Amino acid sequence: MSTVITEEDALQRFPELQQLLDVKRAGWNFRVIEDDAHRLTGLAASMSRRQYTDALFIFDSTNVSAVRLLADEYGGGCVWKKSGADLQEVVTDLLGLPEPGESGAPHLVKRSRLLWTP
Repeated sequence: MSTVITEEDALQRFPELQQLLDVKRAGWNFRVIEDDAHRLTGLAASMSRRQYTDALFIFDSTNVSAVRLLADEYGGGCVWKKSGADLQEVVTDLLGLPEPGESGAPHLVKRSRLLWTP
């Protein structure tokens, strides 16, 4: 038997979820991440704009990652990333990034340290 949990109930129990509700209401797209057996393993959220996409990956309350990816026409690649154990901190830092071209905006593409070859 499944129980319906209201937003109010969820926020009372987990106040850090307020930021996820805020980004959802701001138009972010959310997707469920499942394993091969279709069990929930996390959530992914993203917001795409002309120059970039911001993405957030939540695997549990202490395993959160975020990235900003530039569109190919603007250099392509990851210009900012953060992982941490504090959902609020990671989301706040991501949402606080300046727009590309503004002072303080990340612009150097981070290259992967791993070399993958087929």
